[in-house]
Amino acid sequence: MTIARSTRILLWCCAVVTVGTAQLLSGQSASKPSVQTNDVKLFHLVSVEVTVFSPDQDLLVPYCGDDGGRTEPLCVLPAYLEVQTCKGWQAVKLRHSDAELGWMPLDRQKVRLIPAGQKHDFSFGFRKEELAVEHGQHLRIVVSAWPDEQSMKDDKRVIHLSSPAFECP
Repeated sequence: MTIARSTRILLWCCAVVTVGTAQLLSGQSASKPSVQTNDVKLFHLVSVEVTVFSPDQDLLVPYCGDDGGRTEPLCVLPAYLEVQTCKGWQAVKLRHSDAELGWMPLDRQKVRLIPAGQKHDFSFGFRKEELAVEHGQHLRIVVSAWPDEQSMKDDKRVIHLSSPAFECP
């Protein structure tokens, strides 16, 4: 047997073992349901703590879900992100033109009453991979609030509260 022929046989045996092991590990040859991992990505969530203060009137601020007892997360669209541009402050665009932000109708959101003279802490989170923002840009959060339930139901008399600018991490 020549060295070249024995090398080919050895390589063929390794290929059969490798393909057979890969199929066994991926569940391709199994007769039961299986799960396959296609892609793994690391997403970075930017989380901003926001305090809403109302010095002279009651405010209603919608929030979505529960953040494990810490702060209540602001809903996207009643709250949104703006970026400072040469044309002034503008709503941040999505990074991909075929993407859409998910949202929940106002009447299905939870509401936090902030009595006059009091404040309340919320959180606002976003993924840099989804929004067209870059490290170092100046951003701010705009929180929508209403003076009463009827105004909120009718989506009238909305009050837009802008946070101070912060630098995108």
